[in-house]
Amino acid sequence: MKWMTTCKETTELASRAMDERLPLPERMAMRLHLAVCKNCTRFAQQLKEMRRQFRTETADKDEAPGLAHEARQRIANELQKKLDS
Repeated sequence: MKWMTTCKETTELASRAMDERLPLPERMAMRLHLAVCKNCTRFAQQLKEMRRQFRTETADKDEAPGLAHEARQRIANELQKKLDS
């Protein structure tokens, strides 16, 4: 992995980092790019915020609401339309 990644590579790394722990060289390359690129930094922050908002399961005593059923259904319908076209 090269030390300075492109924006495309960085957005892919940021997306993967949401689901898995990246190897050290990839984490460092992503952080280096994020330190100098405000657009990719904004993208990474948006990913984190979307993940936070899309959580559907909450603990029994947790007062934080998940995404409403109607909203989940609208998103699923729109995604299906995109896949069908």
